[in-house]
Amino acid sequence: QVMRCTGPQLLCQPRAVGAIVHAYSRAGLDVKGISESRLRQLMEENIIRFPADLFAVFGAESFEDSPKAKDMLDKIADLPGWGALSSRNLAESIRTVASEGVPLSRYIYALGIRFIGTQSSQLIASAYKNVDAFLDALDEASTYSETSSNDDEDIKPPFALLFGGKEAEKVKGIGPSAISALVSFSKEETLMTAAKDLARSLKIYDVNVDVERDNPNTIGKESKESLSLPFQGMTIVFTGTLPGMSRISAQKAVTKLGAKSTPNSISKLTNLVVEGEKGGKKSRRARDLGVKVIDADEFMNLLNDSKSS
Repeated sequence: QVMRCTGPQLLCQPRAVGAIVHAYSRAGLDVKGISESRLRQLMEENIIRFPADLFAVFGAESFEDSPKAKDMLDKIADLPGWGALSSRNLAESIRTVASEGVPLSRYIYALGIRFIGTQSSQLIASAYKNVDAFLDALDEASTYSETSSNDDEDIKPPFALLFGGKEAEKVKGIGPSAISALVSFSKEETLMTAAKDLARSLKIYDVNVDVERDNPNTIGKESKESLSLPFQGMTIVFTGTLPGMSRISAQKAVTKLGAKSTPNSISKLTNLVVEGEKGGKKSRRARDLGVKVIDADEFMNLLNDSKSS
């Protein structure tokens, strides 16, 4: 009887090379000059296991000064069919991708999440805007359960910006299978660690920067408009009920006005809490942590001021 590995490709040793090939493909990280057979060699020699492994060693501008990088260069050069030049070319290709960066959509695609192709990746990127918000959504999904959502009305379904709540506006092109696959991915600790390691090892451009990425003068720069947005770069948590506005609508509104992410839970990274009716525990925790709390009226005034400016 043949035993088949039915789990995620990256966690299935016989098929893991396919996950790396997918991550490094043109639609993903676009790493030049590395074939499937050569990636298989690197995996069989335990030189790499996850997509971030090469970036962790060769991603830095001055990797030549690293003993670890020199050791890996030598190991790769000694493999059949490689040599010093091929080893060096691979390292340079990795450094180029790490320094030039990739759009958020291509990072999401590179993760190899089932049912998430190029178009779905673009839709998800458009909804979350930046890698931190996307990873926050994955973290929240990893702890979600139907039981906890029934006990606490503040807890929204996973990936509510895409498909998750009674009041959510569904993103066309993202169906139940894709949402289920995202949730399944979030609950695999090894996959989540691999995703975060990859995010730390290269530049990932926000959606508003992706559009201008072909122009080298705009890469990594914020527009004058974004610098003046009222919630620019902030992590904002909503609690309680806002008059005349659903939570999903409020989250989308602050994202358009520069917010970095709108997670469900409060932490030391939270910049602002918007307290609606029956705000409860989250408001108290925010004040205990010294996080600024504003009420619904002040929040609505900020939104109205931004519309008139």
